[in-house]
Amino acid sequence: MKAIILSDFGGPSQLRVEEVPTPVAGPHDVLVQVEAAGVCHHDLLHRAGKLAGAPKGVILGHEVAGRVVATGAAVSTLQVGDRITGYQRRFCGQCRDCLRGRQDLCRAVSLPAVDTEGAYAQYIRLPAVSAIRIPDNVSFQQAALASCPIGTAMRALISQAGLTAGETVLVNGASGGLGVHQIQIARALGAHVIAVTGDNAKASRLEELGASSVVVARDGNYSAEVWNKTGKKGVDVAMENLGSTLPQTLRATGMGGRIVVLGNIAPGAVEVSPGLLIGRRLRVQGSGSATLDEVSQSLAMIASGLVRPQIDRVMPFTQAAQAHALLEARQVNGRIILSGW
Repeated sequence: MKAIILSDFGGPSQLRVEEVPTPVAGPHDVLVQVEAAGVCHHDLLHRAGKLAGAPKGVILGHEVAGRVVATGAAVSTLQVGDRITGYQRRFCGQCRDCLRGRQDLCRAVSLPAVDTEGAYAQYIRLPAVSAIRIPDNVSFQQAALASCPIGTAMRALISQAGLTAGETVLVNGASGGLGVHQIQIARALGAHVIAVTGDNAKASRLEELGASSVVVARDGNYSAEVWNKTGKKGVDVAMENLGSTLPQTLRATGMGGRIVVLGNIAPGAVEVSPGLLIGRRLRVQGSGSATLDEVSQSLAMIASGLVRPQIDRVMPFTQAAQAHALLEARQVNGRIILSGW
């Protein structure tokens, strides 16, 4: 089969089209013909060699949707022809966390492109338990975003932050894959959204998606403006999608606020004032991938129209390097989808 291989760590040119063996479904697996794969910033970090333990010489991609073309001998829940999206983690299904529905916490976890084949290929092998059927009115391209970024955004806003109607939520990196979907989910919950972007040209689009207010912060400083927009009370909830801007986000959050950290775009340390955390009684927590149940919920939200997957453009897999370059240059609103060869 054709696949995009990370030949070495470095720039987008390290992504090469190669012929590799087609995976064979094991007893508990399904073989899926890939119809759509999302390009996530996580892929860029892997390509650049900035993910600890992530190897080169692999197929990138963890956002995938496609059609089942073969099933393992022990698989009874899926059949050839089923349209599915893939859960972005591999889990054991037997530990305490898996049994209570927290597959995202499984310590036996393995990851596409790190431990198994990724989605930038004609076919991908998935455990049958990680394949989730797609509703009839949801396209492959939309479904590829159900686990990450939409499911990830749902987990952060609902399960972690507990966002409720009437609250105000800050979303930074708002024009990225996480941000554009967090805005929609927050609005569906009845919350007010303050979106932060570094590009004035993207502001109107964020308002169309449901942002109550947009702050353009080219220099990354936005806490003072957010503070003023909230009547100097600060936001109730904040989505930290970048990582390096955490100090700004903390200062923009009000008494008893909840901050959820999802992004680590530029890996490294940031300075945090313990006095600010104590004085404002702030709760800061990390969040990552959704659970299986939350991915199913995100598909339902897509099917109902409550969330519209934001696809900036669709490009063939052979242009994966160009897609990475566009995302790196911040010329993308939402997600780029790879589809077709």
